Amino acid sequence: NVPVDFYNGYWQFSTTQGQDDIDIDGDNIINYTDLNFVGIQFTQPTIDASEMTNFRLDLYVQDQLDPGDFFRILLVDFGPDNAFGGGNDVSAELTFNSPTLVNDEWISLDIPLSSFPGINSLSNFAQIVLVSDATIPNVYVDNIYLYKVPTDPSDAAPTPTEPEANVISLFSDAYTDVPVDTWRTDWSAGATVLEDIDVAGNPTKKYTNLGFVGIETVSTTVDASGMTHFHIDVWSPDFTTFNIKLVDFGADNAFDGGDDSEHEISISGLPQGEWVSLDIPLSDFTGLTSTSNIAQYILVGFPYEVTDVFIDNVYFHN
Repeated sequence: NVPVDFYNGYWQFSTTQGQDDIDIDGDNIINYTDLNFVGIQFTQPTIDASEMTNFRLDLYVQDQLDPGDFFRILLVDFGPDNAFGGGNDVSAELTFNSPTLVNDEWISLDIPLSSFPGINSLSNFAQIVLVSDATIPNVYVDNIYLYKVPTDPSDAAPTPTEPEANVISLFSDAYTDVPVDTWRTDWSAGATVLEDIDVAGNPTKKYTNLGFVGIETVSTTVDASGMTHFHIDVWSPDFTTFNIKLVDFGADNAFDGGDDSEHEISISGLPQGEWVSLDIPLSDFTGLTSTSNIAQYILVGFPYEVTDVFIDNVYFHN
């Protein structure tokens, strides 16, 4: 641990009692009682957390929660002068309540620093202030730290296990791929950059600043009528939402020929900094009335034209 001045400064008007004085199975845990607000301070020295991306705190509320109860986290940076109240302090807070806030079980508050409004950098991070509405009498706190989500995967995507006879692959070194015209159409979002890279010996596609990207199999459309699922492995350090659109050109095999069909699925809350296997039933693409002539695959990332997304193992299977 870095040096900490105190886990409870017993500041004026604070009713909070307790510090890092509880030991459970060899684990030091902070127990705060009568919590209205409490300051955790580290100024000797302050912490340069400018390279960190996430803040983490584990919380256990022992007693029953009432409607309106909340738990608030305030982060304070002392600014370049490294002093409290020097005129360049910066602070930001987030408030948690039901359903995130529950009682009688540990919850992990794992928060991107970008979620704290007004905090652009924590170069002189000095205080964490925890606040409640004073009706939460007894809380336990553990594992308070900041960390950096890797910007690139270090491990390859999982190796698919479906038999090749049951797969139509667009991109995977586990299978023989069908022809793909392009992995970035000229009508893709202007800021989006495609790069073919290697991750732990495995070919991978990286989209930097993903807004939306078009992938096409127009020259030879894909007949996925015998398939039941669309699969793609994705990895991102920072996406919040990821959309997938499939477009079928219909029996005339031509764009906008009158019989096209399409559907877009939006997925939120995906884990960041790890490979996620999306195995989506084609029946979920309810607007896709045909899958016999699939020609376009559109990927959309949020935050728009900010997030980086890596993909591998793009295929249909049954």
